Amino acid sequence: MAKHELVTVFTATNEVEAEIVKNALAAEGIRVFVEGSRQAGEVGLLGLGVKVQVPAGDVARALAIIDESQRRIAAEPHEEDES
Repeated sequence: MAKHELVTVFTATNEVEAEIVKNALAAEGIRVFVEGSRQAGEVGLLGLGVKVQVPAGDVARALAIIDESQRRIAAEPHEEDES
């Protein structure tokens, strides 16, 4: 696989989720591309998801950042947990 070939590292259920992941990766200096953001909102295409892609050379680092972000989010108290 070529170092600059794009690899999907996360598939979001919506554009907002994809932007959150994109911003987290970009903040760490990783070039990020989002594919399918417009399609995800189209009627009948809701199941496609929005792909967050990075160059192949950044996959391992991107996955580590995403994993850490997901763990941090899961550990945060949610409003429904406080009731």
